[in-house]
Amino acid sequence: MSAALDTPMPQDAIKRVLDDVRKGAMALRPLVDRHVTAERVTRYLVALAETPAPSTCASALRTPVLRELLHADGALSSGHLLLEPNFGNTGSTVLTSGAATTEKALWYFAHLDTISYLVQPFDGRRHPLVPFCYHLTENGRRAAQVYRFDLATGRYAIAAEGWLQSEAGAAFFAAEDAGLRLRAGDRVVPVARCLPGPDGVWTGHFDNAGGVAALAVAAPVLAEAGIEALIAFPDEEEGPHGTGSQVMGRGGSRIVSRLSPPDLAVVADMQQAGGEMLAQAGPSNSTRIGNGAVLSEFSSLARGAVTPPPLYALARHLCGLLPELGVGIQESNNAYTSRSDDVSVLLKTPNILLFGFPGFDRHFDRAEPRAAISDIVDLSKALVYASLLRPALPLIAGAGR
Repeated sequence: MSAALDTPMPQDAIKRVLDDVRKGAMALRPLVDRHVTAERVTRYLVALAETPAPSTCASALRTPVLRELLHADGALSSGHLLLEPNFGNTGSTVLTSGAATTEKALWYFAHLDTISYLVQPFDGRRHPLVPFCYHLTENGRRAAQVYRFDLATGRYAIAAEGWLQSEAGAAFFAAEDAGLRLRAGDRVVPVARCLPGPDGVWTGHFDNAGGVAALAVAAPVLAEAGIEALIAFPDEEEGPHGTGSQVMGRGGSRIVSRLSPPDLAVVADMQQAGGEMLAQAGPSNSTRIGNGAVLSEFSSLARGAVTPPPLYALARHLCGLLPELGVGIQESNNAYTSRSDDVSVLLKTPNILLFGFPGFDRHFDRAEPRAAISDIVDLSKALVYASLLRPALPLIAGAGR
């Protein structure tokens, strides 16, 4: 038997740690509820979801939107929340709360980019595409735009409108203007208006505008509460299709290579709600739109992060408190959770928590993506409360060592 099991942490000491988490959550609640509102989350979500974000271009296109949203809320005026649009020349955006240093014991990640496609030569009817993502779109077509960098203006501009067509697992772009030809350097992005449906569920390009909106709304709360954190928005999570984890999350890898390991990292992303893995998971897939944020133990059937048992036990304790704080939360049944920036962060620490929000068709699988604003609000609040686990983790995980 290991020393850790021979000399467990005294029960009264564990109780004090857990009581501290509860007291900290109760103390944070007024600040969380005042700032993390459905109106604010909706404003951030719509602005981000309707801004194109192809991988390696997302920071140029979405970071100005993110900065303007935070500026309008006065979040960047106190000096306690700093924005670096090109952190360490990585091409990705980072916020830091607290002292003006990027060496933090607590990390948050939510990728800024969306699925996109690279262009191959015209085949006489349309342009074959190379997916810069996991191409999950089933047969049919989705509205799409082509973005091109204009060297004369130094900006990205729409070069074409048309459709992303998917046939037998292959992707193509067909332009509205049949005579138009794309060229190397162009990026094809599926698009969807960010709008509420009659059932209250929204459509829009939510992967990962929802995670970014939740984390961006949470960031000023962390700063005001005096919580030291690095909040990263990588510009290349999607990456090419491949079997190994490190073919994706390369933006996050560039970020973590410049940092010392943290005590705790929290990764936020959109997660498929009971449909994508239907053949494997069946109706038992427990995550449902409208039931709150989602906590998962591991991603991509352990190809991504696997949360260590002491940390997961702490996270489950926190999740037990969240309903008392007005936060909806659901626990994944381990059927399937997609990889995200955890594949980069796990190179620095095993102490990773996977939080997300449920949705359908995140890669335009069968239709436009759908999600609930209420779940993204719950995710934003849960991300703030998760900060309380950072000081508790060393006490629990190191007990008896």
